[in-house]
Amino acid sequence: MSTLQIRSKNPPVNGKKDLIFLISLLDKEDKVEFVQEFSSDFEEMVQMKQLSKTGYYKLLKGYAPSDDRVLQVVEMDENAKKWIIERVKEKARKALEIIATIGEKDD
Repeated sequence: MSTLQIRSKNPPVNGKKDLIFLISLLDKEDKVEFVQEFSSDFEEMVQMKQLSKTGYYKLLKGYAPSDDRVLQVVEMDENAKKWIIERVKEKARKALEIIATIGEKDD
């Protein structure tokens, strides 16, 4: 059985590129939940003329924001960045559990 190993020494983070990668791992439901969790940040973007009111209301009604739109919020709000990281960690743990289970069944 092969297992995934994580290097003990993490490589340096490549800023926006790495954040976009993490955001891309989120599914539609995650992004909709992100909008609900950080709606005040999206509202602030409307006030700063970075997001239209129509776009804001669409997001509140369940439309998933683009990765770039999520990145804008993450760059504004450190808590949003932590939320993304935690959500991706949860997904990674689940994926590793599934991989381990499937691997055991194949052996």
